[in-house]
Amino acid sequence: MTPSATRAACHRRHLCSATEKTDGSADPFRPLEPDCGVIQFQQPLSTEELRRAAQLIVDRPDVQLYVYGAASQDLEFLHYFRGLRRLQVALYDLKDIDGFSGVASSLEELIFADTKRTFSLRFLESMTTLKKLFLVGHKKDLSVVGDLRRLTSIGLSGITLPDLSLLLSLPDLRHLSIFLGSTTDLDLLARLPALEELFLMRITKLADPGVLADLLALKTLRLDWMRNVTSLPSFSRLTQLEDVTLDTMKGLTALEPVAAAPALRRLSIKNMPQLTAENFECLSGHPRLAELWAYTGRSKVNAAVSRMFPGIAR
Repeated sequence: MTPSATRAACHRRHLCSATEKTDGSADPFRPLEPDCGVIQFQQPLSTEELRRAAQLIVDRPDVQLYVYGAASQDLEFLHYFRGLRRLQVALYDLKDIDGFSGVASSLEELIFADTKRTFSLRFLESMTTLKKLFLVGHKKDLSVVGDLRRLTSIGLSGITLPDLSLLLSLPDLRHLSIFLGSTTDLDLLARLPALEELFLMRITKLADPGVLADLLALKTLRLDWMRNVTSLPSFSRLTQLEDVTLDTMKGLTALEPVAAAPALRRLSIKNMPQLTAENFECLSGHPRLAELWAYTGRSKVNAAVSRMFPGIAR
């Protein structure tokens, strides 16, 4: 799983070879619209088409290049994209990654999805400007991540760690996502003083999220699909916490720990049919709460919560 959905709202340009384009639509290599955030292709492009694609983003460092499907079995095409800042690679049949060298000196954001073949992450050592990294299933030589001192955001999906000591050498880490895998020892989160945003999803063996109470700089928290979590610690000491999402947390019934967050501004509840309207009463009178998204999976409960929180419920 990758965070590509976070860019779904931005305009995308789908690039295709002239041999694929048969519907009479506009030239895919025309200049980009100002709101275009991603250019992407899933089938091989010719040398000339790659040159034209690279020209599209010469002066657009905000645009991500996304390559996926059957676009290539190596990364040599990246040599056309000198200066590229943002890259997502989702090529399951990838056989060679030497082409990363073509953008290593400029890349600031990298999403590297899972591949059939195992690759060492040593290539990351040359990406000294990298600020955001998301890895899916890649764990060979994972220790090199600890040397990427400019990282402010990291995501790990399908990767099990004994603990989070790998992250302690990243002083500016503000955003962390851990998806899937069986990493259950999260105690070292409390030693990441800059951590502002945390997203935990489908860590099914995790039962005790007590460390959350110690993340004093946290502003945004999302917990998703962790069936063995049956209670949360009080968030009363999390004075910066403004935004909490609980999605498919079917072991939870008490919202009082979340209501204790003094700065809570937005709370989103999704797919939690075990909750009743009474479970939301603890939020009544919260001094900062401005948005309550209650989509429990039970329409009667949703409607009752809406009546309880007029002007706040969405």
